[in-house]
Amino acid sequence: MPLGLTDNLFKRIIAALILVPPVVYMIYAGGVWFYALLAVGLIPMCLEWCALTKLPTKIYGINLVIFIYMAAYLGLFQGYATFVFLTLLALSLVGHVLKHKQAFGWWLLGTGYVGLTVISLGWLRGQEEGALLVFWVFLVTWATDVGGYFFGKAIGGPKMAPIISPNKTWSGLFGGMALSGVVSLVITLTFDWHDPITIAVLSGLVAVLSQLGDLYESAIKRSFNQKDSGVLIPGHGGILDRVDGLVFTTPTVAIVVYYLSTSGI
Repeated sequence: MPLGLTDNLFKRIIAALILVPPVVYMIYAGGVWFYALLAVGLIPMCLEWCALTKLPTKIYGINLVIFIYMAAYLGLFQGYATFVFLTLLALSLVGHVLKHKQAFGWWLLGTGYVGLTVISLGWLRGQEEGALLVFWVFLVTWATDVGGYFFGKAIGGPKMAPIISPNKTWSGLFGGMALSGVVSLVITLTFDWHDPITIAVLSGLVAVLSQLGDLYESAIKRSFNQKDSGVLIPGHGGILDRVDGLVFTTPTVAIVVYYLSTSGI
């Protein structure tokens, strides 16, 4: 492999070089471009969820796409974002309780799992400085993943959750938090965006949530004896494997932004 990289890491780098530029442009452009990005991600996410959890793709996959699309329409364009957000959250919580008992529970959980991510991203992009806010969430999540990978490889040490994800280490988590903090400082200083220290500290919380999202998906995949959610992205697996870090971060950031905007802080 070039530069002594492993085959998997080489594929990851090539995939990132190909996919990141159009994603960055669509976030920056906003409007129809950003909603197209959400739509392009939504369909494979729903289909991968059905394949992963053994749901009938033709029935549940189509229903998932339709339901989340309608939720996005109501939440993003009709001013019902809070109602839609709470509905998806409730569905995901009920689905989490029912998931081991019946297929309908997995459908409910998938609706919240995929839907909250899509709705939260769309809502965040619609806010003031929405493009920079979404960039920050993406970059901090990616930095957590990259920092976790390299620090974990270099330092090793105690495992975070050896049964769920044997490769995740505490050194990787702290490395990911450190890199996400550095990325946040660069963003805030470059764009004169809020208080650098505050944003850097918040990035630590986002990094932890990103890791929790990663572990949660790993637990789901392990329960179905699956290594990846799909094979769409070489070296990365499926779309769900790439956005698992956003599942907990985007709703949390959306809630914080909503609270700050309504409280006048």
